Amino acid sequence: MRKEIVLPAATVAVGAAGFLLRRWELATAFEPDTGLHIPGSPATWALIALSAALAAALVLLCRGKYPDFAGGYDQAFQAKGNTLYATAMILSAFLLLAAAGGMVLSFLRRENTVVTRLILAALCVASFACVVATTRNNFRGEGKGKYNFTLLMPAYTGCVWLIAAYQVRAGDPVQLDYIYELFAIIAVLLGLYFNAGFSFERGKPFRAVLFSLLGVYFSLVTLADGHDPATTLLYGFAVLYLLSSTAVLLHNAARRPGAPMDPPEAEKAAEEEETEETPDEP
Repeated sequence: MRKEIVLPAATVAVGAAGFLLRRWELATAFEPDTGLHIPGSPATWALIALSAALAAALVLLCRGKYPDFAGGYDQAFQAKGNTLYATAMILSAFLLLAAAGGMVLSFLRRENTVVTRLILAALCVASFACVVATTRNNFRGEGKGKYNFTLLMPAYTGCVWLIAAYQVRAGDPVQLDYIYELFAIIAVLLGLYFNAGFSFERGKPFRAVLFSLLGVYFSLVTLADGHDPATTLLYGFAVLYLLSSTAVLLHNAARRPGAPMDPPEAEKAAEEEETEETPDEP
């Protein structure tokens, strides 16, 4: 089974189903007058069952023997010449930039006056530059992934995103109004954190894949909640970034299990060995 294709595709498909169930829940599981949740709503239980089933399935499917990735981040996420990866990552970076612009514009129009959103906008701009640099490093095979601060910036952005989202929702007594939004941001944050861990000799492939895919799923589910444009763009960034990174990580894990060097370096070494073994022609 080609996990780098099957797992991301299946997660997106289940996320689309979760999006539809969430729309059903929002339409039928809350009282129209008070907004309170109606106990025993079938839509609510269906979405809970789907989410639990996906989480359990991912735990089982993401487990397995991964290489130790002795080369660190550059070995785990190398995508030399992979134009599909580079395109998706650059698009995710521009979604971050657009989200920052939307948050600043919303603040200037006084549609959202939470100061934390301005801090989040500034971090989105910084993360835009960091994602572009990360994409260039992985696409060109520059080997600059070790102890690289640019990999941490998206995770820091996720931390402030979680704070800003909770500030807006803290006064809502109906937790089902925003629970999937919080699940999404927390899973995205953990996915970004474990991806960055490879740069600091803390690579944990299972956790990186698991939380990245959960972040994709819950991001798709919470899109049904009807967020403002800037927040919707943030979820778009999360989905593209985490899907691209997970596919590349799974591909590299399956391609060179246990390899002590980067695939390009291994291929080069093999070619040099063959050249040395071939006798010279008289």
